Order: sequence, then C-alpha cells, then structure tokens
Amino acid sequence: MNARAYYQSLQSAIHAAPHVLRSDVRFEEIDVNECYVSGVLLLMGSFELHIAEYVVTDPVLTRLKYRYHLQTADGRLVSRWDNATHHPTVSTFPHHRYDEQDGIHPASPMNVLDVLDSALQFILPSQPD
Repeated sequence: MNARAYYQSLQSAIHAAPHVLRSDVRFEEIDVNECYVSGVLLLMGSFELHIAEYVVTDPVLTRLKYRYHLQTADGRLVSRWDNATHHPTVSTFPHHRYDEQDGIHPASPMNVLDVLDSALQFILPSQPD
C-alpha cells in the first residue's frame, strides 16, 4: 500500500463510522510511501476529534508520530493519545494517553479507527435516552 492508498482507506473508514458527522482531513504526500494526515472529525454529542499522524507505508505500515485529541465543542479535553517520547516511565512507552485532568496513562499503539472506537465510551453516555 502506498501513501495515497492509505489515505483513501482512512477516508473510507472515517466516512463509514456512524458517529462521525463531518470530517475535514488533509493529506500531505511526502513521498510515494510517506505522508502526513491531519484534520478534525465532528462526532455525535458535539465532540471533536483532532487527528495528526505521520505515516510510512512501506515495507510495513508504521505511524512514526501520532496525536489524537478528543475534546468537547468548547475545547475541554476528554482524552488524548500520542506517541511522543516525553514520558519514558510509562509502561507502554512511547504510547500513552492523557485524561481530562492531564493525568498520564499507559495506552496501546493507536490509529484513527481505534480512537474512533474508544471515543464511543465518551460519546454514548452523553446521548439522550
């Protein structure tokens, strides 16, 4: 898979997610197998998911850098996942997650689809019965 094919598959997955109401995602091709993807997804419940990832697709799909920031419409942090190397004591280093109080927690390596799945735990409780 090259960078453009990765971006197309990502866009398809985002558009297939029922809790994504609108997306504004940008693609910057660095090389045929390297890209930067960033943007904002508007989710149900007035949540916003800000995404940024630097991806190499060959020989194996690798997210060299990523940041996924889930917030409320008024900008309040709900959760943030990233792989910046600034918390070496976290057991899943460099992968970690911040909670709404900026507490740091271990986290699995993430991607946009995993974050969209994780966002459901925050979105669904806010939906009216």
